[in-house]
Amino acid sequence: MTPKPLPSLITVIDIGTQKTVALVGQVIDGKARMLGFSERRTDGVVKGTVTDLDKLHAGVHEVINDLERVSQRPVHYVYLSIAGPAVDGERVKGFIPVPAHDGKVTKQDLDEAIRSAKRVEPPAGRLIMLYMRQPTLLDGKQVANPVGLQGRRLEVNFWRTTMEEGNVRFRVSMMNAMSVNVSEFILASHASGCAVVSESEKQGGVLVIDVGAGTTDWILYFKGHILCAGSIPVGGEHLTNDLSVALRISRETAEDLKIRFASALHRESDLNQTIWKDGDKGVGDQQFNRGTITQVSSLRYQEIMDFVRKDVLRHFEQIFPGHSVKLDQAFLPSGVVLTGGTSNLHDAAEGAHLVFGVSSRVGVPQFESEALRKPEYSGVIGMMVAAIQDAPPVVRRPKSFWDNLKNLFRF
Repeated sequence: MTPKPLPSLITVIDIGTQKTVALVGQVIDGKARMLGFSERRTDGVVKGTVTDLDKLHAGVHEVINDLERVSQRPVHYVYLSIAGPAVDGERVKGFIPVPAHDGKVTKQDLDEAIRSAKRVEPPAGRLIMLYMRQPTLLDGKQVANPVGLQGRRLEVNFWRTTMEEGNVRFRVSMMNAMSVNVSEFILASHASGCAVVSESEKQGGVLVIDVGAGTTDWILYFKGHILCAGSIPVGGEHLTNDLSVALRISRETAEDLKIRFASALHRESDLNQTIWKDGDKGVGDQQFNRGTITQVSSLRYQEIMDFVRKDVLRHFEQIFPGHSVKLDQAFLPSGVVLTGGTSNLHDAAEGAHLVFGVSSRVGVPQFESEALRKPEYSGVIGMMVAAIQDAPPVVRRPKSFWDNLKNLFRF
C-alpha cells in the first residue's frame, strides 16, 4: 500500500475546559520536530461544550498567533481535538455473504462490507466525526486482512463518533474566520492513548483515562483496536470546588491546596497533620487539617473513577448483549493508565486501583521538550502522533462553510 503523503507542517490544537494547548511541527521521515508551542487559558467552554464562541475565538486566535510568531510559519491547516459529553460513540458493523463460489474474499467484497457499515445513519442533530477501525471478522474469526482468504460471511466493525451539529459548526466557523482550515478532528482520548500506551499494551487490553479539568475522557483498547470510548462531565474542577465549599475558602486557595496536599487516598494518619496555606504561620496565614483535605479529595476522585467504571460497563452491555464481561485483570492485562492534569494528584494510581482492582499507573508522554513531558500535555502530544499516523493529503480550502462541512465529513 502506498503511504499517505504528509504535509511538511502539522499543527494540532487541543481545546480543553481550562486551557488550550497547541503544537506545530515539521514532519521529517515520519516524525515531527517541534517548531512552536502555545498554551492559553480557555474561555467559552464548559464541560467540553462551546458556550461563548466570541471568547473561545479570541483565545484560539491568540494561540494561532503564538505559533506563527514562534515558528515563523503561517498556519493554514489544523487538527482539532474533540472531547466531552457533546461527543458520543457507538459500534457500527457491516456484513455481506461472500459471493464467490470458492469463498475467496475480494477487495470489492471488503469495500462493500465497509460501505454497509457506513450506511447506518447517525441520530438526528448529530454529525459523524470519525470512523475508527475495529476487528474484521471472517466466519466469526478475527483476521488482519480478509482479502484472498476463504469464508462465507465477512463482517467489518467501526467505532463511530458523532458530535452535536451546533458544536461542529462553532468549531469549523471559528477556524474559517481566522482563514484556517480544519484538516481533521481527533478524538482526545485516543490522542492521549497514542501518547502514553504502547502497541503491545493496546494489543493486550488497556483502559486509558484522561482526567481533565471539566471532563474525564476514557478509551479502551483491546486486541490492538479501539473497543469503546466515552466521557463523563466531571473532572478536576469539581474536586477544587468540593475543597472550596468544605473548607470555606476561595477557589484559588482550594486549587493551591489540591495541588500541594490533596490525595486520591485518605489515611487515618492524615488526621494528625496540620498544614498551612502559606507556610510562614504569620498574620493572615491559614491552617487546615490535612485529613479533611484528603477525605474530600479522595471521595471525589474515587467517585470519578467509579463513574468511568460504570460507563465502561454500560458500553459493554451494548457491545456484548446477553454476555457478562468483567472489567478485571484478565480482560485488561495492561490495566489502567491515567493521564491529564488531575492524574498529578497524589496517589492517583493507587486510587484507581482501589476502584478498578487492576494494575494502574500514571502515563507520562515522551517528547523532545522536557517541559512537556507531563500528563497534562498527553493530549496535544498524542494529537501530533495521531496526525502523523493518519494525516490525509492537504486539500484546497472549500469556498463556503457548508462546502467545508461536506469536505470534512464526506457528505
